[in-house]
Amino acid sequence: MKNLITYVLVIGISSIISAQNTEQKTKYCDEVSHLIKNQNPFYDFEEASLSSEETMVDYNSQSQKLKISGTVFLPDGMTPAKDVIIFIQQADQNGEYTVITNSEKVYVKNRLWVKTDENGKYTINTYIPGSTNKPLTYPHELQPMHIHAMIKEPGKQEYALYRMMFENDPLITKLCRKRLKRKNIDSILELKTEGDIQIATKNIVLEAQSESL
Repeated sequence: MKNLITYVLVIGISSIISAQNTEQKTKYCDEVSHLIKNQNPFYDFEEASLSSEETMVDYNSQSQKLKISGTVFLPDGMTPAKDVIIFIQQADQNGEYTVITNSEKVYVKNRLWVKTDENGKYTINTYIPGSTNKPLTYPHELQPMHIHAMIKEPGKQEYALYRMMFENDPLITKLCRKRLKRKNIDSILELKTEGDIQIATKNIVLEAQSESL
């Protein structure tokens, strides 16, 4: 009888956990937005726990490790900006987003936040994501590999950065490069190899904003 009760309790608890935490995979960025709906993933953190170097979940098991480092500057392009929070989320190495749903929220598994130090510096340890599908294409066409990012300085509104892409990605077309250059958007990361890690530098100049209310 005791064994039966224990079995029922275990099954019941497992069912509750399963109901509270479900995972859905998608290769479409726009479907991620649909699944998350009106939730803003940027604020799902405890600022006191953030540091200037953070590491993506499952980093150690990834084959294409990536280290992104840089300095965030105030709008003058010269003064380092401290305590700026950078948020990233990305697909896994198969080009799939894992969207987790529980009783409180919906979010992408592969995400992290980092906060610049006194000198405006930050480091992100992550990995190169796989290519995701372009929306409304059949047969499915692939998009360049990319990482989504948002940024926020103290007392200001957060905003999205142009997605980070990779110089050696053959899916970045000449037309895409021309458009980025024409708009003065510096979003393609140049990679160099150190051991088994790809290294990239990404400096960021903040947009001029008024104080948020």
